Amino acid sequence: MYPALILAGGASKRMGRNKATMVVEGSPMIAGVAHALRDGGCKSIIVAVRDGFQRQEIMGALSHLSDVQCILDNDLERSAKSGLKSALRECSQMGIERIQLAPCDMPWINSQVFERLREGGRPVVMPRGERLQPLLSLVDVDVVLGALERADMRASLKNTLRSVPCQIMNFAEGVQFRNANAPADLD
Repeated sequence: MYPALILAGGASKRMGRNKATMVVEGSPMIAGVAHALRDGGCKSIIVAVRDGFQRQEIMGALSHLSDVQCILDNDLERSAKSGLKSALRECSQMGIERIQLAPCDMPWINSQVFERLREGGRPVVMPRGERLQPLLSLVDVDVVLGALERADMRASLKNTLRSVPCQIMNFAEGVQFRNANAPADLD
């Protein structure tokens, strides 16, 4: 089974507070993502965070789980792409070859998505519901890290991931792919 990397280092500007620890349907948003990853076969979870305060808050929300660790974003640029690049560098240094990505702000994601992505055989296996979901990809760490390092700063993450051998898996659109970026998204 592959480890998982939950991306939680964003500033949550539209939400107005840390999205990862917001309670949705009775539990912190990140806990729902972590449980879906675990149920989908990912036993080890790494959470990419922006600073020590966020790490403390997230580890409190995930204290009921074992084999969870946080890594700090050490990139000066603040974007999803730079945060992913920083986290994948750390994963590569840990010897991780393949990892399941997941953003912290998809509280309705389910384990079936992660189970099905493991069926793919390319360096990037990306789900598509109504649209592509690059931050839910199963990726070869060094291949994607190389693509991120070579990519133009203005290139989208989706296009950067599609620049390597990629497999798109189609899913029926549903609530599992819904992001919670602003308070209205939780209604």
